[in-house]
Amino acid sequence: MTRNRILLLLQSALCILLVVMLAAAVIGIYRTGVAEKQENPLAWVYTREKVGAALKPIAPVFLLAAAVTIVCSALGVRDNNRDKPVKDAELTRDLMAGRVAEPDEIMKRERALQRKLGTAGWGGFCVCLFPIALYMTNGAHFLNGDLEEMIKSLAAHVLPWTALALACLAVSAVLQGRSMQREADAASARFREEKAAGVKAPVKTPAQPKNQTAVRLVILAVAVIFIIIGIQNGSMTAVVNKAIRICTECVGLG
Repeated sequence: MTRNRILLLLQSALCILLVVMLAAAVIGIYRTGVAEKQENPLAWVYTREKVGAALKPIAPVFLLAAAVTIVCSALGVRDNNRDKPVKDAELTRDLMAGRVAEPDEIMKRERALQRKLGTAGWGGFCVCLFPIALYMTNGAHFLNGDLEEMIKSLAAHVLPWTALALACLAVSAVLQGRSMQREADAASARFREEKAAGVKAPVKTPAQPKNQTAVRLVILAVAVIFIIIGIQNGSMTAVVNKAIRICTECVGLG
């Protein structure tokens, strides 16, 4: 393992550790504040002193991460693969398949499997969104005036299904990628056979991958649907009222 790789791994590990420690400090400050507010609603709990005390254990990690970053910058350490294009299994498959005059049975079987995996992944994604939509469209879940309790309930009912939906897409994408690689290998072997037999395939221009566009359109549609649902169940009013209180009570605007 080279020096540059060791420094890059160390820098990455320190950044991840720093993020985890900062998140833990924020959660600790919040939980302490909630406990003190329950005992004394008028107590001023979120002070600079308490924030400083929570961040003090993180300071050595922050300084070490900053030092490693400065050393990497001074030594010119960089990821040599940063400028290389990301390997696209779908594009590789299409390039190899485009050189074949007649796909063999392995290629046809893998292509059919990829379609089934795509349908299964998106089908599982839509099924997981159904209970989320049922919860979000029920206005009774948003009548509670306690915004924190409402957010906790929302997270408990929505996050598990969201994670499961994303897991369906991830598993489907991984299995599709492996199937595409197998098809590309089969296409390469088929191309060598046809070349040895003197068969020439017509020149084909591989189609651009459509997965990215489909994912963007789905995310946009889900975002629009959730915005409409939030307006209908009154969540928008609750968020606006909370923002007004924060600006007038905490920040002191107005």
